Amino acid sequence: MNPVKLAIDDLREKRLWPVALALAALLVAVPLLLSKPGSTKAVASLAAPAGSTGAAAGPLSPGIPIVSVDNTPAHSRLNGAPHDPFAQQSSASGTLPSGAGVATTASSALAHATGNSGGGSSSTPSGSSGATKSSSAGSTSGGASTKSTGTATSPSTTTTTTTTPTPTPKPGPPPVSVLAAKETYHVALAMTNANGGLDTLDPLERLSVLPGKQLPLMVELGVLKGGRRVLFALQPGAVISGPGSCTPGPVDCEVLSLARDQIENLGVQSGTGVVPVTMFAVTKIKVDRHKSVAAARKARSQVSAAGRALLSSSPLSALSLFQYKPNLGSVVSLQNLKVGGST
Repeated sequence: MNPVKLAIDDLREKRLWPVALALAALLVAVPLLLSKPGSTKAVASLAAPAGSTGAAAGPLSPGIPIVSVDNTPAHSRLNGAPHDPFAQQSSASGTLPSGAGVATTASSALAHATGNSGGGSSSTPSGSSGATKSSSAGSTSGGASTKSTGTATSPSTTTTTTTTPTPTPKPGPPPVSVLAAKETYHVALAMTNANGGLDTLDPLERLSVLPGKQLPLMVELGVLKGGRRVLFALQPGAVISGPGSCTPGPVDCEVLSLARDQIENLGVQSGTGVVPVTMFAVTKIKVDRHKSVAAARKARSQVSAAGRALLSSSPLSALSLFQYKPNLGSVVSLQNLKVGGST
């Protein structure tokens, strides 16, 4: 018997012939639908973004998946206060040392008073009986300071600089190399204090103890002959840095020679290092004229009792090279004294 006829009779008896007929129709329709080309126009209209033309998008081949790209930026709302991750971070402690601002203010005040910039950093004494003179002294000449105003944000950014001229200090009176019988030298000195201000000693008495009797680190010896410089005897443990010159030398500085408006840093040696004390400068070297020769002689002989007592027990050997002459009203250097035709 024909198996096809048996299968048809079986479907009729079980009333499953509609299902078989539907399956047969699907087997014929699916290949026919797949063989027909799709609508290019419909696919292109779906793939092209809003506002673009068909020419810009171009035709798409049938069967290629269509990907829709959304160019609209997504926005999210953040809670909490805004934070700039590139902001300048503070120091580990969160605050500056208490003396930093005071020292900066005092330095600026002294530099403004003299019209010059201060000296460099201090160094540690090498065990000598005198003070230590640091060789890293700062510049004291007037000029121009350069200030950068641009900010480099990328390799292509150009940094511009502007030059701000520094005011040149007004020149003082010309030095008087030899005093007349009725004349004396008049010295003024300015020192920074712990409050960020300046203490001015005008006039500065000869043999004054500086910065004070409670901390006697140096003694003013007087004006060197020629009227251009003032001498200071430095006590053991004092540490200085700046443009002044030293005798015998920078390592074992005992006598400091300082011109007008030269700024020196003064510190003291401790077990943990150098402790800054003050910055000072000679702000005036001028001549006072007295009514009589006797009045001038009296003024030349006036000295600080505290300084005289300190120098009387001083171990500084360089003091013997500088002698104060009351008849001249100034200190005479014996360093280049010729003895027997030799120096």
